[in-house]
Amino acid sequence: MSYNVAILMSTYNGMDYLREQIESIRSQTYKQWNLYIRDDGSSDNTIDLIKTFVHQDTRIHFINADKQVNRGVKRSFLNLLSSVKADFYMFCDQDDYWLPNKVKLTLDAMISDYHNKPRLVFTNMNLVDSNLKVLEKASLSAVNISYWTSKDQLMFDNIVTGCTVMINNQLKQYVFPISAKKIVMHDWYIAQLASQLGDIQYVTDPTILYRQHESNQVGVNKSLFGKVKKLTRFNDFQTGVILQISQGRLTQKKSQVVFSKTTQAFLNWNFTCPLILKVLPIIQNNFKKHTWPGTIALNLALLRRKKS
Repeated sequence: MSYNVAILMSTYNGMDYLREQIESIRSQTYKQWNLYIRDDGSSDNTIDLIKTFVHQDTRIHFINADKQVNRGVKRSFLNLLSSVKADFYMFCDQDDYWLPNKVKLTLDAMISDYHNKPRLVFTNMNLVDSNLKVLEKASLSAVNISYWTSKDQLMFDNIVTGCTVMINNQLKQYVFPISAKKIVMHDWYIAQLASQLGDIQYVTDPTILYRQHESNQVGVNKSLFGKVKKLTRFNDFQTGVILQISQGRLTQKKSQVVFSKTTQAFLNWNFTCPLILKVLPIIQNNFKKHTWPGTIALNLALLRRKKS
């Protein structure tokens, strides 16, 4: 049986890598896909390049060719997801490179033992530099996937990278309505919904070359320097934690799931209470992310009084 796969791409000043990315999609072994592109207000020649590909391949669609408005990465991807109908949906960054079997491997995992329940599939990936030189193969190999994709642990950290994700319609129906202002990122939000309402499947094979470069909207900080550098922007990090709790509350409201005592304590966190009243719950609950710098930063953010 053949399935219609919608690939959703948001672009913004993507000329450096966009041609290579689109060509990697056109080279997929699975052919029944459609690529839907929404441009987020590019000022370079991205729009002209998209239109060139649209004329070359009837499977490529420019959904806002007449008017490009900057909405930000979260709203752009959510707009794409809400505008398109297909059997399954994949998220796609403008600057990566898809290995030829990416769609096929992900789809096989999606339809395996399929029970028409909300499902998300994500895959391993190779981290590469701007020239596609491999920096780290199979970057998730050392991560305890089943633990960090459980409904409780996904409240604290996200290892589900959006550009490796496929979702079904049963999961899509729970995504909306949603305000992008109330979530950290669309991939984390959708992964939380999948863990609470259905299941998450993982493909151990890398299916993507995930570029790490200065212009990344979202990247992976694998180096100690990269992790520590985040701590220098601590106000932004704490704002992200506050948004993380907001996002978790939203998904819980949609799913009505019951969390562990530790997770519920996190979602009920009061940033304005005195420091002395925060220390014991921090010790008792052992809040953590999947890296030790992240764990330290998370707990410091919880201890710190919320900035007005």
